[in-house]
Amino acid sequence: MNGTYPHGDISYTAAAAVAKGQALKFTGETDTAGMPTVTPCSATTDTPIGIALTECAAGEKVATGILGNFGGTVLVLSGGAVTVGAQVSPIGTAVDSGIVIGTALDAASASGELINVAHRAPITIS
Repeated sequence: MNGTYPHGDISYTAAAAVAKGQALKFTGETDTAGMPTVTPCSATTDTPIGIALTECAAGEKVATGILGNFGGTVLVLSGGAVTVGAQVSPIGTAVDSGIVIGTALDAASASGELINVAHRAPITIS
């Protein structure tokens, strides 16, 4: 992978279907161009690289906002009820400890809602 990405976004090939707002992690595999492939995070312990800015099917390119580098806030798909100011996990849930990708700027009453998140590079809080 050569080059720089001054706006903090890049497209990766998705190894599985991706919904807009899902946190994405590397699969450990590469596509035909030698770029890493990504898949949605499925656990609060997953370490994401970014957030899907679009949806796509497996094998398609997904625009990805790199956490901590993408300009502005990102829309994250909630994994449950989230209050404003809550720390957000890689699966869109509110957490008090573990891996955090940002702070919720909007509330969600249930899973499946897109919420605005002030993102950061993933950190672990205890």
